[in-house]
Amino acid sequence: MVTMGLLTFIMLGLLLMFNQTQRAFRSGMTQTDVLESGRATLDLVARELEQMSPSQAPDYIDSTGIRRRATNFFVEPSLTFIPDPSLAFSWNNPMIQELPGNFVPRTNLIQRFYFLSKLNQDWLGTGYEVVPNDANGCVGTLYRYSATNNPRGNLLPLSARFPFVQLTNLSRIADGIVHLRLRAFARNGNLITTNRLTGTNATFQLRLNGPYTNIPNALVYNHAADHQQAACYFMSNAVPAYLELELGVLEPQILQKYRSIALAPAALQYLSNHVAQVHIFRERIPVRNLDPSAYP
Repeated sequence: MVTMGLLTFIMLGLLLMFNQTQRAFRSGMTQTDVLESGRATLDLVARELEQMSPSQAPDYIDSTGIRRRATNFFVEPSLTFIPDPSLAFSWNNPMIQELPGNFVPRTNLIQRFYFLSKLNQDWLGTGYEVVPNDANGCVGTLYRYSATNNPRGNLLPLSARFPFVQLTNLSRIADGIVHLRLRAFARNGNLITTNRLTGTNATFQLRLNGPYTNIPNALVYNHAADHQQAACYFMSNAVPAYLELELGVLEPQILQKYRSIALAPAALQYLSNHVAQVHIFRERIPVRNLDPSAYP
């Protein structure tokens, strides 16, 4: 009896150890897959972003007599985009995740962006957008949009069509995206923002404590809470000199469990408590076809 009890105890211990080893192995494989997928997605987007080009297109008068401008590049909040005279922008219920040992939580933001690039004599319009597929609107799938226009055509429809394109005309890139943010920087590496002191739009600092310099063919809107760049638009000969891309990817097993929770508040609470299962990727991207005359 003593021998049988000892053998049973040993077998249970070995079984538990084997189970823990399997769980650790599966967790490691999942993280490896997420890291490879995140890096591949980041590389794909970065390679296209660095090829953006200024169109040098003049203003365009539409059929109603309104003057419009062809947009070389823009980035804006994907879910709710609310410009007003106070430069206040709002995201629709951004997901907040508590960081262990840190009093400041992480806010996951989702933006969409569009840019022009040139291939031989043709202009290409490319856009990326995260389409939410949950009740809380904080987790979605990254899609890619692409359209072409001949060099003699009007470039305005390329940028105007992107915000209204149907889901069936988009290419699926990656799932489980909880954070997608793109910020524009000037030639000297400073963030392009709005000068709150003078109200000048699309400015950057020449030196650490130096004056702000205006970019004539660009518009930038700050977020009301932190006064950081929330949206920007570049026209004519202007494109950013550098871009900083951030991508947050949720692990598949957490995403599956999250989608299985019927109640939206409970699902959001579950997701907020799993900040360790969100992998953040970040890359600084130089824009190769920069026109130096756009920056005074």
